[in-house]
Amino acid sequence: MQHEILSKPSYAALRLTLDQGEEIHAESGAMLGMDATATIEGTVKGGLMSGLKRALLTSESFFVTTIKATRNDTEVYLAPRATGDMEVLELSGEEYLVQGGSFLASAVGIETDSKFTGWRGFLSGEGIFMIKARGTGQLFLSGFGGILRKELRAGEQFLVDNGHIVAFSSSMRYDIRQAGSGMLSMVTTGEGLVTSFTGPGTLYLQTRNLRTFAETLNPFLRDRERSKGGGLLGQVMGG
Repeated sequence: MQHEILSKPSYAALRLTLDQGEEIHAESGAMLGMDATATIEGTVKGGLMSGLKRALLTSESFFVTTIKATRNDTEVYLAPRATGDMEVLELSGEEYLVQGGSFLASAVGIETDSKFTGWRGFLSGEGIFMIKARGTGQLFLSGFGGILRKELRAGEQFLVDNGHIVAFSSSMRYDIRQAGSGMLSMVTTGEGLVTSFTGPGTLYLQTRNLRTFAETLNPFLRDRERSKGGGLLGQVMGG
C-alpha cells in the first residue's frame, strides 16, 4: 500500500494506492472518493462491545469503513472531518494513545480499542477515554490546524494544553495539573488544566483547539439567531 498526503497543511487529504486484496480501515464518513472497482462496507471492528465502546466513549463512529481493492493500482481518497493537517505513523509493534476525533485510518496490521485514561480527562474538559492503537503498519492521524511532533528525552517534562493533543506514546507517564500556580494565574493567563508528559516518548500536537474555536464562534451564531427574530417575520427577514 502506497500513500501520499495532498493539500498540506490546511486542507489535507490522503491518497492511497492499493494492490489487489489490500484493504484499509477508515473512520466512518472519511471516504472522499475511490475507484469504482473497490469494495466498501461498514463493519464493527473488534466485535459489538468494541464498537459500542468506540462510539460511546471516544467520539468515534460505531462502524469502521473497510475499503478493499479488487485489482492492482486501486486509488482511494480519504479526508478528515475538520480542516487541518495529517500525519502518518509507521508502527512496528509500538502503541499510541490517540485523542478521539484524530483517528482517520489504519492498515490491517493495526489493532484499535478504547482505553480508560482516568477521571483526569473529565476534569480537564476532554474525554476520559482515548483510542489505543498498536501493531505493525501505517496509522493515519488528523489534526485541527497543523500537526507538530515533539520528541521527549528520558526524564524530560513537557506541558500541553489538553485541547491540542493528537496522540502520544502510551509508554510515557502523564498527569493533569494546573498550568499556573493558582486560580489567579489560571484567570490571568487564560490557561486552565494541562497535561504534563514525562519522556522518553513522542508527542503529536495540533496547532488549533477545536473547542476554543467553537467558543469563538458562539457569540456570532447567537447574534445571527437574534437578528432573525421569531415567527413568520423572522423567517422572512432571516431567510
